[in-house]
Amino acid sequence: MKKQVDCYAVINFKQAEEVIKLAKQNNITPIIFIKYYIVSGFGIDWIKAYIALLNESFSRNSFKLYVDCNKNYGLAIQLIQIKIDYIKLTANNIILKKIKNMSEKNKVLLNPSFHIVDLSNIKNIQKKFYKH
Repeated sequence: MKKQVDCYAVINFKQAEEVIKLAKQNNITPIIFIKYYIVSGFGIDWIKAYIALLNESFSRNSFKLYVDCNKNYGLAIQLIQIKIDYIKLTANNIILKKIKNMSEKNKVLLNPSFHIVDLSNIKNIQKKFYKH
């Protein structure tokens, strides 16, 4: 039986840090999910800064990022260029096929199937983390 991969939706840096620390204790690589409304509001430079901050505290191999692009094709292409690990994109088949070709060249997985655990409004992340 294949184990379901959990992905953790966070809204700030502190939550992401806590998830990575808890995952490190359990010897797993967490997938940090960033919702579309956050990325669309702050932009691609915010994602780059977010990654830089996480890399200062942890090695790049200790976490993966999964970003929701909704129907924003330009954002998806920019994220592919900076080699985000996973991208969620809603598009018709023609556009999806073209963007999938770009993502494969840059080793970015497009529209993976993860179980997303929303930690954005949770105060005690540790309890929610251990339930899954």
